This record gives sequence, C-alpha cells and structure tokens, in this order.
Amino acid sequence: MSAAPHPESRFPTFSIQDLEAVPGVRSVAIQLTPAVAKRLLDRNVHNRKISEKIVQKYAEEIKAGEWRLTPQGIGINDRGELVDGQHRLSAIIRANQTVPMLITVGLPAARQEKVDRQRRRTLFDALYLAGKATCRQEVEIATCITRMRMRSDSAVVPTDAAVKAMLDVHQESISVILARGAAKRVRGLSQASFLAAAVLYHELAPGKCLEFLDGVRTGVMLTQDHPAMRLRRFLMGETAVASMPRGGANQTYIFRRSVYAMQAHWEGRMISGLREAEDFVIPRSTSQNSDRSEGPESDE
Repeated sequence: MSAAPHPESRFPTFSIQDLEAVPGVRSVAIQLTPAVAKRLLDRNVHNRKISEKIVQKYAEEIKAGEWRLTPQGIGINDRGELVDGQHRLSAIIRANQTVPMLITVGLPAARQEKVDRQRRRTLFDALYLAGKATCRQEVEIATCITRMRMRSDSAVVPTDAAVKAMLDVHQESISVILARGAAKRVRGLSQASFLAAAVLYHELAPGKCLEFLDGVRTGVMLTQDHPAMRLRRFLMGETAVASMPRGGANQTYIFRRSVYAMQAHWEGRMISGLREAEDFVIPRSTSQNSDRSEGPESDE
C-alpha cells in the first residue's frame, strides 16, 4: 500500500509495504456513523471514566464541521474490547453525525495501560505549527475570553474552533498586552484571566489601559485606594480573601475583579476594595474621583 505524495511535497511516495507489519494488528480509516459508534461502545467493558467535558467539546467540534481525520482514533484489542476512543464515539452519537475516523483492531490486551499516556498535542501546539500563535499565553488568554463570553466557569470546555476564532479577533490587543507587561517577571501578574480583562480594556480605551497596566506592574506613586493598586495587591496575594474558588471558577473570579478595577480606572474613581463586574460599560462621565456609596467590599 502506498500513499500518493501531496503535489507540494518534497518527499517521494511512501510505501507501507516496505515496512514490517505487526501480526494481527490492522488500521483503516473509515466513515464512522452514529450507529456503528453505538455498537463499538457496547464493547466498552473496561475503561477510564467518561469525561462529560471532553465529550461535549468533541461533539461541538463535529457540529461545527471542525473534525479532522488524525492518527488518534478507535482502538480494539485482540479480545474485541474497546480500549481507546470512548469519548470520540460518545461525541459522534451526541452530534448524530458521521465523521472520518481511524480504527485499529487486534491490539494486545495488555497495552491499554499505555493508551494516551504520552504527551498529547495541545491547541497551542497546533496553532504554533499553523503560524497562528507564538506563545502559550496567547492561547490561554483567548481561551479565557472565550469562557467569559460563554458565561462558563468550567462546566463547558470551549471548542478549538471557538478559541481560534477568539484569538483571530483579539490577536492585535493580545500582542500589545503581552509585549507591554513583562508580566512573567512579576509574581501573580501573568494570570490569563487578568490579562484577558486587560485585552478587552485595551480595545475600549488603549491609552487608559496601558496606563493602568503600568500602575499594576510597578505600583509606583499609587495610593492604596487606586484601582491599579487594589488589583495589584489582590493579584500578588497581599489581600485577605475569604474563599478563593478553584479551577474555572477561579478564573472567572479573577477576571471579574480585574474588570471591576479597570472599569473604575476608566471612570477615574478610587475604590475601597474589589467587587465583581461581568463586562465593561462605557462610562457616562470620567470626572468622578471617588467611590460612590457602595457599602463594604469583600476582598480586604
């Protein structure tokens, strides 16, 4: 069996017949239907727990037409049991669509403990290879913005297509924020949720945003009730927080407090602490320099 060379390939035709085959193991690319996926899942007698997040992510990619044939697929051992691919199969059933998939049969039964133990290619790896991203932080920021726009803490994992689209939309501001901050040199200021809020602020008020970031980064000549100082102390762990959530909820927690501080800076007012704000609101006036009557704050 030979693979026809791509018209732009600099390599000659590759012949599988020149290689030594493993007896009893065979792989083939098929059009995998929901009906066949159900039958294969019936063979899922000994596997890790299903992750709802991964199934939903794959299903959304299938519905969006983003599914592609890759070396990762379905694995069946020599006992006829499913050893790899339960999430892909479940996603096909949920999306109710046929997709191309590689299926391998005849795998030695003792090899399941090795499935998916190697390092997987991340979304950053894929975007870097495609020339769409130059550093991991760009993808982390785009992912955070996507979560915030979806109003999702951690229950729903954004699809790769959604993150790529968000990166395309915000690429310019993301580059500016990362180039400006030197954030990696300051503890607490490299968090994607804070930088994501800064990206959105920059797109609304570029000059004010960069001024704010300088204040957060250095803290120079700022009073304790200045929004940049309040956020700086919070991000660097210098303020007492009663109950810091974890996971995706923690990302939302930091993002919303960052937006609150940036909004206050945009409006030109001081704050006595940090609250949550889901999004920016174009200020009616920037002449206010002190907090409105807001009651006690929660972060200090």
